[in-house]
Amino acid sequence: MIYLLSVMPEGFKELDLPDGQSYLDFNCIRWNGEPKLNQWKSPDVVWVEDEFTSSQDQEADFTKFSGGAIALSEKAYNALKQAMGTQAEFLPVQNENKRWYLLNVLNVQNLMDTSRSKFKIYEDGHIGPCTRAYINSPDSSDIGIFLVKGYFPNIFISSNVKDVIEKAGLSGSLIRQYINP
Repeated sequence: MIYLLSVMPEGFKELDLPDGQSYLDFNCIRWNGEPKLNQWKSPDVVWVEDEFTSSQDQEADFTKFSGGAIALSEKAYNALKQAMGTQAEFLPVQNENKRWYLLNVLNVQNLMDTSRSKFKIYEDGHIGPCTRAYINSPDSSDIGIFLVKGYFPNIFISSNVKDVIEKAGLSGSLIRQYINP
């Protein structure tokens, strides 16, 4: 069984780069399985204050980073680093006096069955992005976290990683079983 991993959409704080700083300058975009740790320049990050956040929002162990990644608390990092092994990188960022980690999934699997998946079809007949992927299960039980080639930026996890998250009592994660169309 595979699951989609994301963050709770409401009720928790979100992190971002400070105003005037660029995602490109810190390589905080294109979360497509490419390693970033060797060239990583650890940025300072700030809590987002906009029309979608509230002063009552709480810090969570899984929180959104506006550059398109999931930010993990120190607690989440410590719980997950062994379960994810070399399948993900944890890119350190600093918020006030706390260290956070951006989750960079490196394990890209070619598991999409394109004949059963659904794609956007444009008026001129060109095929666009996948809107609903039929995902085959990974062949190996050693796979804990992965991206699916052609279906970025969705993050998939195994039941083993799901169990680690639940057992550690990590807040802010949204885990849903992936059901093929």
